[in-house]
Amino acid sequence: MPISDHITEEHIDRYIGQVKASGVFGRSNRRIRLLSHLMRSELLGQGDRLKAYSIGLDIFDKKSSFDPSTDSIVRVEMGRLRTAIALFEAGEYANTTIHVEIGIGTYRPTITLRETVPQGEPEHLADIGNEKQSKIWPTKLLLALAVGLAAAFVLSQFLFTANEHPTIGVQVTVRDVDDGLLRNAKSALTRSLSHAKTIRVLDGSRDELHKDANFELKLDVLEEKDGYLLTGELYDVENQRLVWSKPVFMKRQDSVITTVERTIGRELRVRLFGASKEILEKLDPATLPPEALFVLSTWVPGVAQSAISWEMSRIDLAEKALEIDPDFGAAHSVIADKLAYLANVYGLSDTAENRARSAFHARRAMDLSPLDPDVVFNVAQSHWHSGRIKESEALMSRVIELDPNHELAQFLARVIPYTCATASDEVLQEVMSSNAAISADNPIRWLTLTWIGWLHAYRGEWAEALEAEDAAARIFQVPYSFMRRAMVLNKLGRSQDAIAIIQSQEQSWADFDPLHFANVSIPRLCSENPDGAPFIALYTDLTAKLPNN
Repeated sequence: MPISDHITEEHIDRYIGQVKASGVFGRSNRRIRLLSHLMRSELLGQGDRLKAYSIGLDIFDKKSSFDPSTDSIVRVEMGRLRTAIALFEAGEYANTTIHVEIGIGTYRPTITLRETVPQGEPEHLADIGNEKQSKIWPTKLLLALAVGLAAAFVLSQFLFTANEHPTIGVQVTVRDVDDGLLRNAKSALTRSLSHAKTIRVLDGSRDELHKDANFELKLDVLEEKDGYLLTGELYDVENQRLVWSKPVFMKRQDSVITTVERTIGRELRVRLFGASKEILEKLDPATLPPEALFVLSTWVPGVAQSAISWEMSRIDLAEKALEIDPDFGAAHSVIADKLAYLANVYGLSDTAENRARSAFHARRAMDLSPLDPDVVFNVAQSHWHSGRIKESEALMSRVIELDPNHELAQFLARVIPYTCATASDEVLQEVMSSNAAISADNPIRWLTLTWIGWLHAYRGEWAEALEAEDAAARIFQVPYSFMRRAMVLNKLGRSQDAIAIIQSQEQSWADFDPLHFANVSIPRLCSENPDGAPFIALYTDLTAKLPNN
């Protein structure tokens, strides 16, 4: 039954008051009205009348010509409402006498009495929603995370609405500055961060927004003997502590804007994106809207597991997003990327059906979202895994046109042409400089290090390649990187160490086939290079040393 016996109007009043006080709805009074409408309709025995059309007219002030099949406002707002309720249930406020859940595919809430009634609940709820109680909700909902930036994200601010468009992630305010040069730099940083779906940048000069931030970013420029030192510092607002700092030396003061936008902005975006994923991992995917499912499923260095089960679960998340919105281009792009990746590195997934599905989702993603840099990036990755290197390179360049500060695309556009070719000294030096420029704990370092190992290996610089691959492996590994590391060890005469590395992956990558990697994966990546035979031979030499080969 959608509603338990003995539930009264008073129960619902208390529940709605407490949800409102928790802050999970942000500033959206309309979402409060929606929840109240759904619950009271169910209480009155009218739950079977809750349809998208009637909700559009009753709550969203739509005209009688409203068509839910072409106007998605009800479906989108229901997704946000489910997320908010999930956040409420995760917090300390979830101690009411009733439990509310709204399943995917229905507008009817299931309202049940909790098995354990909290001690003293009526007295506690009597004052819920008063000014004193509402002021302390961020502390109540703060979920302590283990380490790093994610420790400061307040889940009650997870879904923030501005002009009815959600930001899935966190809020950062850039401290207001008096210096005209820094003010321009602040504007540049705001532009850079605002490209990311997971970040909302608040105006530090407006007190009513400043108090809602999870983080505060401070910019400063100090004049030194030979130039200027620009520093970006990120503070955890709740705990009033410094969580990240990035000093950048500049010879000329007039380069401050470019430095802020490209150097500080790029690194912050990757960090905050990963931290947003860490928050999402703690929530029930069934309660999340498509935008959040995309953040969870898409690839970015940071929060991830190197395992076939993890990769398959990312595809499942993207497919859940498409169940909610079949025309969500970002979800199509994730499936294209993941299917192409697994088809190339994991023999059991290398089927004609999966390759065709990857190609279909890539086309669909580009048809639906050709101007979304994150979508184009994933499609570019899918082409790379499939051996269409030139097409991947072209799309990476397109990502940079759409978002000049897309750090991953900037890096990959430089190295992709050397997937199965020998890089020049100049290219290698550029890549190593890119790696040196980012902070030691930046999750992108895994990607830059493993590509440095790749470039060194294809130049025959085996000791340098192993050093880079060992450093990358301490951060993360995938089949591309652990097979390359094993290949380098084999070239150095350490065949037993190479075999041990491959065997160590058996638990995470059950039934991984090194022969498929040597005979299919690498040849596929080298398919556009007529001189790729020497690179392929490096892996066939490795697999010849494997037991029972």
